[in-house]
Parts: sequence; C-alpha cells; structure tokens
Amino acid sequence: MEGLLFETLGIGVVLGLLLGLTGAGGSLVALPLLLSLHLPLRDAIGVSLGAVALTALVGAIPRAFQGLVAWRPVLLLSLCGLPGNALGQWLGRFVAEAPLIIAFCLLVLWSAWRMWHGARLPRHEQAITRHLPLVGIGLAVGLLSGLLGVGGGFLVVPALLWFTPLSMLAATATSMAVIALVSGGGFVLYLSGANPSPLLLASLAVGGALGVLGGNLLAQRLGGPLLQRLFALMLVVVSLSLAAQKLLGGA
Repeated sequence: MEGLLFETLGIGVVLGLLLGLTGAGGSLVALPLLLSLHLPLRDAIGVSLGAVALTALVGAIPRAFQGLVAWRPVLLLSLCGLPGNALGQWLGRFVAEAPLIIAFCLLVLWSAWRMWHGARLPRHEQAITRHLPLVGIGLAVGLLSGLLGVGGGFLVVPALLWFTPLSMLAATATSMAVIALVSGGGFVLYLSGANPSPLLLASLAVGGALGVLGGNLLAQRLGGPLLQRLFALMLVVVSLSLAAQKLLGGA
C-alpha cells in the first residue's frame, strides 16, 4: 500500500506540473498512469477527475489573486461544461472499454499534433470576447471530461486565445479555473455511485498541489516552442504506451 501511495504521489506531481506550465495536459497523463496501477477504467476516470479538479484549483487560486483569471469566460465555459459532463458520464455506461481507450488515444495524438504545429504560430489578436464559440467549447469540454476523464485544457486554452483578448498566461490561468469547476462537478457525480480510496485521493492531491505550484513558478520563466514540442512528444509516448498496455495485452 505504501508503494502505491508513493506512485500516486508521483502521478500527482506530474499532472500538477503540466497544469501549472500549460493550463492543460494533466489529465491526459493522469488517466493512463492510473490505469497502469490496475484501476478499472471507470474508477480511473473518476479519480482522475478528482485529482485534476483539486490540482487545478490549487493552481488557479494564486493566479486569481494576480488578476490573471477572466471570470466571465470561466462562468460561461463552466455552465456549459457541467451538463456536458453529466451527459458524458451517462454515455460512458453504454460504451465498451476498448472504444473508449481508442478514442482517448486519438484525442491525445490530436492534442500532440496541435501543440507541435502550433508552437511557432503567430498570436492572433482578438479585440472582443466571442461568446458563441465558447459555448460550443464548453459543451465539448464537459462531454470529454465525463466520457474520458480529461480536464479539457487542451481545448480551453486555444479557444481562449482565439476567441478572447487574453494573453497566454491569462488563458492558462483561466483554463485552470474552468477545469477545477468542470472536473470537480464530474467528480461529485462520480462519487454518487463509487467509493474511491481516501488515501489514494489524498496522495494525488498532495502531489498535484506541489506540482502545480512549481509549474506556476516555471511558467513565468520558461515556455515557448521548445516546451510545447517536448510536451507534444510526451503525449505521443503516453498514447502509444496506453494502447500497447490495454489493447495489445502489454500489461
């Protein structure tokens, strides 16, 4: 049991570091790592939601005090994301594990491709906030969060950059606030029909808090194309290892 707690602590640190640096990606790593601990898929998704929500909340609070969180987009994305999350969890009951794993791997690879090719794209300035596209993004984030246990930051951050006048640092801060609310709502729904280990959740939460606070500090000093492309390569490795483990009998 002690070894398991140390492993989950490490998982929490990794997902927190990624959330702090990019406002995305934590759950894309958390889910396959939790599956590697031989948790059932539904429990891995639920625990991933809880860990990501707590970690994102810890990361968003100090940035909110710095004035980097845009609350209107947070409210809009969250209100659209919560019903989408409920729908995703309901649909997940009728979908077999293999198609979910395949969908998740494709989602990770798409995210990696977007981050790699977008690393050097020029910033498109947006003078005003466009609310209708944010509604669609919020619904999609909620659906994916409930169905696959992902936080959705890989959709939220680019949406905020394209459809609002926020800077990259503000977009990542706002993304963490959205993830905390949407994933937190999904975790509450998961708890209504499950009883995850409190020690497991506490270990993930502590690791996530440490990681996201460190990521917040690094985000103000690092970044740029190299960081995005290294992260994209890591996502490819995660996707391929998950597919090998769950679909090819590598576990």
